[in-house]
Amino acid sequence: MASERLKLRPVEATPAEHQGQRMLMLRDPLRLSEAVLFAPMALVPVLSLLDGSHTFEDIREQCKSRHGMDVTEENYRAMISRLEEAHFLEGDDFNAWSGSLKDAYLNDPVRPSFLAGKSYDADPAHLRSHIDGFFTDADGPGRLAENSSASSKPLRGVVAPHIDFHRGGATFAWAYKSIAERADADLFIVLGTVHAPTKYIYNLTDKSFETPFGVLEANTGFVEELSGRLEVNSFQDEFVHRGEHSIEFQAVFLQYLFAGVRPVRFVPILVGSFHRFVAEGRSPGGDAQVEGFIAALREAMAAYRQNGGKVCLIASVDFAHVGPQFGDENPVDEARLEELAQADGKSLEAVCRGDAEAFYWSVAEDGDARNVCGLAPIYTMLRVLEDSEGEVLRYSQWPDPNGTVTFSSVALS
Repeated sequence: MASERLKLRPVEATPAEHQGQRMLMLRDPLRLSEAVLFAPMALVPVLSLLDGSHTFEDIREQCKSRHGMDVTEENYRAMISRLEEAHFLEGDDFNAWSGSLKDAYLNDPVRPSFLAGKSYDADPAHLRSHIDGFFTDADGPGRLAENSSASSKPLRGVVAPHIDFHRGGATFAWAYKSIAERADADLFIVLGTVHAPTKYIYNLTDKSFETPFGVLEANTGFVEELSGRLEVNSFQDEFVHRGEHSIEFQAVFLQYLFAGVRPVRFVPILVGSFHRFVAEGRSPGGDAQVEGFIAALREAMAAYRQNGGKVCLIASVDFAHVGPQFGDENPVDEARLEELAQADGKSLEAVCRGDAEAFYWSVAEDGDARNVCGLAPIYTMLRVLEDSEGEVLRYSQWPDPNGTVTFSSVALS
């Protein structure tokens, strides 16, 4: 091992408190591995040198000369052993292991629930009772009407959170009460945020999604129609759907509303990052990839409507992610929470005007200092809908000084 040049896979590395110490939390963004490792901050220089070009002796020498650290071979071996067990190192063993996982997933017509029994209850009766409570919570919208019917101005789109149910349940409920009472759609197109890097911004799958309330069927014909209108292979990163939570949470709520009530299908689309546009100080408008997808989705929706279908879009997004957990120097205080509310409010005003460009620049003008993970899905939805107008149903903050997240529910008609 001393002569091996080991390479750490791209992992999420987040500062965190663990057992009373400041540590670095390591996780797999693809959720191939579900392991979570905590490394002392003192080991960051060692981890940074696991780039495939350094032997143990190189690492030891650099840590001594640059940081005054004496890394023993025993400690190094112990660290490498933990990384290998977690499948965090690249190599033949990892390739064989991950390849078998990918093959099994891609050959399955149904995406298995990834978070049932982890982020939410896997028992359907318990889960239904839990979700019922989101509606009747003090911050919730109240019980669903027993005989809901679409209003004279049906929903065209909804912004819903994708934070975990524990923190965002009541805000989810505001979005889904609106869907239950105002949406006449038989097809829901979910634009979810993908939290892992992808080659293409828009990532399709034709898999149905398993939930505790039964399987939410994908409209495979629509997916085929949409993909046929694109000039790129939009399935090349399909595997990212396996461990991504942003669409799974919406699938659970859609089945909660409609299973056994009326038939609906959905189209799951994971939307990648607009980071390069923000970094370059330019709008995604005019980009061939973005414009091509927006045009293709509009055309596919128009064809579906011509055949009598009705469509509603759902952007599965959160807004700000600030605090040390997300790379900021300082904890989040009351003054920062107020700043976030004002900045988020400006963004939400643009959403409610249906102004995609104003929304984009409300986030990008300061280099996306709020780390808004809903930027690309919301922009895409607003561009696809055109001339929409909206109403903020609920705005919420989860005010953790170490890592605050903000989120909202918006109805668009």
